[in-house]
Amino acid sequence: GMYEYREHAPHLLSGGQKQRVAIAGVIAMQPRCIVLDEPTAMLDPIGRSEVLKTIKQLNRTSGVTVVLITHHMDEAAQADRLVVMSKGKVIADGVPRDVFKQVEKLKEVGLTVPETTELLWELQKAGVDVSLDALSDEECAQTLYQLLNQDVTP
Repeated sequence: GMYEYREHAPHLLSGGQKQRVAIAGVIAMQPRCIVLDEPTAMLDPIGRSEVLKTIKQLNRTSGVTVVLITHHMDEAAQADRLVVMSKGKVIADGVPRDVFKQVEKLKEVGLTVPETTELLWELQKAGVDVSLDALSDEECAQTLYQLLNQDVTP
């Protein structure tokens, strides 16, 4: 965490450290709802992971509603609900599994999909009968394992 920096002058903190302190300050106010706009933008992978873990824990254990705005699809995939907007209009709304199945619609507005969805979508485009349900690496590996172990008759 950031506890060891409590005595540091704010101007000596890195951009990522300042961002984490700002998020901690909001959490300390114990709000019922938090809106975070790209909260992991200036963070390294470890910092991103810590912030997301804290946000999830806050939501799950304290019941705080979190609205997270992000361009990182791996972060979006962890949400309970996704609302995708383009030019001020909602173009998709639902659970991540359903939203990310709309690969072409998302690509049309310049968004990517999680790497697992991209891989399965490419297989689908190549004629492989595979579902786009897998969001995590583990789910994707399981889907591919099942695909490879299907009885193939010539």
